[in-house]
Amino acid sequence: MLYPDRRVFRLLLLLLDLGALIAAFELACRTRLGLNVFYHFKMTPAVMDTLIPPLGLILLLWIPMSAWLGLYRPRRGGVVTGSLAQAAESVVALAILTIVVTFFIRDFGTGFSRSFVLFFSALGLVTLVGARWLLWMAVRMFQVRGYAHERVAVVGAGVDTKRLVEHLEEARIAGVAICGVITSNPGAGAGVLGNPVPVIGTLDDVGGLINTHKLDRIIAVVSEMDRLSIQSLAATCTRMGVTLNRLPVHAELQAARVRLYEMGDLSLLEIRGLQFTPAQEFVKRCFDLCVGSLLLAGVIPLLVVLAIVIKATSRGPVLYVAPRAGRGGRHFPFYKLRSMVPGAESLKPGLVAHNEKDGHLFKIKDDPRLTPIGRFMRRYSLDELPQLINVLKGDMSLVGPRPLPATDLPPDGLSREHAFWANERTRVMPGITGPWQVRGRSDLGFEEMIHHDVAYARNWSVWQDVLILAQTLPAVLRGRGAC
Repeated sequence: MLYPDRRVFRLLLLLLDLGALIAAFELACRTRLGLNVFYHFKMTPAVMDTLIPPLGLILLLWIPMSAWLGLYRPRRGGVVTGSLAQAAESVVALAILTIVVTFFIRDFGTGFSRSFVLFFSALGLVTLVGARWLLWMAVRMFQVRGYAHERVAVVGAGVDTKRLVEHLEEARIAGVAICGVITSNPGAGAGVLGNPVPVIGTLDDVGGLINTHKLDRIIAVVSEMDRLSIQSLAATCTRMGVTLNRLPVHAELQAARVRLYEMGDLSLLEIRGLQFTPAQEFVKRCFDLCVGSLLLAGVIPLLVVLAIVIKATSRGPVLYVAPRAGRGGRHFPFYKLRSMVPGAESLKPGLVAHNEKDGHLFKIKDDPRLTPIGRFMRRYSLDELPQLINVLKGDMSLVGPRPLPATDLPPDGLSREHAFWANERTRVMPGITGPWQVRGRSDLGFEEMIHHDVAYARNWSVWQDVLILAQTLPAVLRGRGAC
């Protein structure tokens, strides 16, 4: 295998981080001593030893803490984005760990150097990012020379294979080259796979394909293979020393958390529905309250101006309040600035034939029910601003799956047509913005929207929420997919 094992890669990254933290610690000490002229309290090396924790203890605690926080697990978004996110999370954990360790190892009341913690955190971010940059450059150098790629092929020929290939291509995992798709027989997958990755052959010649394309790993989509084909493929991979991975059962399992569970001498796949842990719920709620309060305070003047314009240009209330299906399918009052003429819902049946979307989406590019100011607000999503009130009330989150209109769903708020995926997305709090809003908004189909929402819930992190919020404003200003 040409590319290092993932465990070896993570170990190498951990060692680089430890070296980066040692460098940051030494630089922080020298920086604080060198800036004595700017401080009323003149620090000396002897005094500093009493006010900062020992580096060895920080590093000793850092290893289990980083494992517990999952700082070295693979991240979506590739090496650059994922590594920057990990470095930022590492620095926050580092600052907390330094303060806690200082308090516990020193006598209470002795105090600690706040400036050292500040310097250590800032320099830690610089050195951690620098370490990851060096590793990224090394990976790129080996990739250019053809040494670092793990060459991967996918076995299958249906929709699940297409989605898997598209996911792997979008993820752009460092050091991994997707060589192509292996089908069960010639002509399989025609009209389904498309052209993201070429079909390189069939299962009848999998041994020759392994040698020709120098494959290191094969991913089998078992939902599109018969039992004999799977057994034959496993035997060939075992004989030739190629790693074989199997995509569990159906692609719908991507909508669940899957892990390996050991029961005695059995290795079982454990599948759990999407659900945040209590700790994740607490962190997400705190994030929503803090950021939501700041955003609402900032947009109040804009809301007042829009309310005056709406009232002056058309009859009817300023706010449009309608039931939406939230978490678990439970209905809640959903707030928007009114963008349509009064009685717009009664006109909807006559426009159903012009609906440009599928599933539970109803969108018309030039909806005749929109008022002039409503069309402007829709283009830049200004009508969505009152939903910050929903966030503070606890009905919604800043980021999450978009809530669907309750009137388009059965009374329990759950879709029958898209039962499995829709049920999974309602396990989490709906949001003002989400992954599909920053990937094209109304340009995406209903099933594609649900796919993005489920993937978001499965891979949730605070950094992911921050990234989506940061991408929302440019997406809104471009006006792409707005209607």
